[in-house]
Amino acid sequence: MVLFITFILAFCSIVYELLLGQLLSAFLGNTVLRYSITIGLYLLSMGIGSMLAEGRFTKKPWHSLQQIELLLTTLGGFSVVMLYAFDSVGVTGIAFSLIAHALIIAIGILTGFEIPLLIEIRNACKEKSENSVLGIDYIGAFLGTVLFAFYFYPTLGLINTAFLIALLNGLIGVWVGTKRDRAGHHHWKFLSVQIIVIAFLTLGLANSGFVNKKLSNWYMNLDEANEAVN
Repeated sequence: MVLFITFILAFCSIVYELLLGQLLSAFLGNTVLRYSITIGLYLLSMGIGSMLAEGRFTKKPWHSLQQIELLLTTLGGFSVVMLYAFDSVGVTGIAFSLIAHALIIAIGILTGFEIPLLIEIRNACKEKSENSVLGIDYIGAFLGTVLFAFYFYPTLGLINTAFLIALLNGLIGVWVGTKRDRAGHHHWKFLSVQIIVIAFLTLGLANSGFVNKKLSNWYMNLDEANEAVN
């Protein structure tokens, strides 16, 4: 089960980053540059997160992982809508780029936290299992990149994909929240918040057609206004 969780979490994290990379290239152009910086920052941030995940943080791995998944579900799920909202109020250029790259770094650091925690949980069940966790993590990330390119982006679009992947991430977070730490305590407070986030994501996914239509109309009106000014 731990390896399955590892696979899903790696899958979700890479899709979050690809969503942000695609959005940056759509708004700011230069696709090669945007994707290169996105993946580079993602790997750097993962390394930072892995180095920070030590000491007390790993003593309660289930509880810590639950908190990480709550943050990832929220940031990843609403990142696309958030950036559209910033753009709609006139945040463009360097400011828009800084916000988007801050999201990339935050998601990368949180993803970096996941790996030591999953290894810690796996080692509690089986000795010397680091290689299996890392291997499954890479496989999950690979599948995420393939499905994003061939299915999620062309079929569902950015907003639907963000909500759907975050829902999957959130469900894993709920399952993690039902596990007890070494002291035998559950952490229902974070579990309740996770369920609320999932409810908002479900609502967003159910109304994503309306959101997409509103965004399309807004950009159409913006283009018409720009043409009138020119």
